[in-house]
Amino acid sequence: MIAATAPAAAPSVPLPFRVLDRRLETHDVVTLTVAPVDGLPPSFEPAQFSMIGIVGLGDVPISISSGSEHEHRYTLRRAGAVTDALASVSAGDIVSVRGPFGRPWNLDRASGRHALFVAGGIGLAPLRAAIEQLTEPGAPCSGVTVLVGARSPDDLLFADWLRRLPDRECAVGLAVDADRGQLWDGAVGPVTDLLESAIGAVGHQSVAAYVCGPDPMMTATIIELGRCGVSADQVQVTLERNMQCANGWCGHCQLGPVLVCRDGPVFEASALGDTLEVAEL
Repeated sequence: MIAATAPAAAPSVPLPFRVLDRRLETHDVVTLTVAPVDGLPPSFEPAQFSMIGIVGLGDVPISISSGSEHEHRYTLRRAGAVTDALASVSAGDIVSVRGPFGRPWNLDRASGRHALFVAGGIGLAPLRAAIEQLTEPGAPCSGVTVLVGARSPDDLLFADWLRRLPDRECAVGLAVDADRGQLWDGAVGPVTDLLESAIGAVGHQSVAAYVCGPDPMMTATIIELGRCGVSADQVQVTLERNMQCANGWCGHCQLGPVLVCRDGPVFEASALGDTLEVAEL
């Protein structure tokens, strides 16, 4: 279980966190391990996010990819001024953090069922804490499968961690869009190509699915899961829209009738309808 260390009494107030470690995951993805300058980090649940940034520059929503009694980890991709600055920090630097915010995964849905995690690219980060929790001894689920898709072998996130998951009785399937001439003996194609065999191994009625990745990938996954007999009410997704205030005030993350920061980021796939087809501005 993720250690609950301290409640977020005022999550909208940015606090100074010290960078303990910076890990280069891929050529454009970095994981920062941070801890408060004073006190304990706030407790969180898997899929919740914080607004992490640089004072004077801004902050961005990043899911907490794992945690412990003394630190949080944030995995981010270079995609603009703030993430470029965050990706360039060093151990000892100070960043601002406010949060955590948002609706977490409903892991109770996995009780007595097989937990199926489907990730595309950096979408593995919001799933990692939940995978850690459900692969612990005594977890209430009947089993865990993790399917991950990436652009190339070099773009696979948390590769060392993925290699260790089978030691925790977790089935792992990997797929890349193209091997680009690299030594790769896994599947080549979209991660959805792995779903039929994974579901066939456990039975569609016993599945609780958790999905995160680009919107087209999540849409394709929901459709393929349905084709394999997994209904939309057995599927949760987490959305990574442009959240700026994290309190439902500014409206930047509006998606149809919902505000992602206030009502999500986790949603039941059955409640989304065709809203994933709405392009983000």
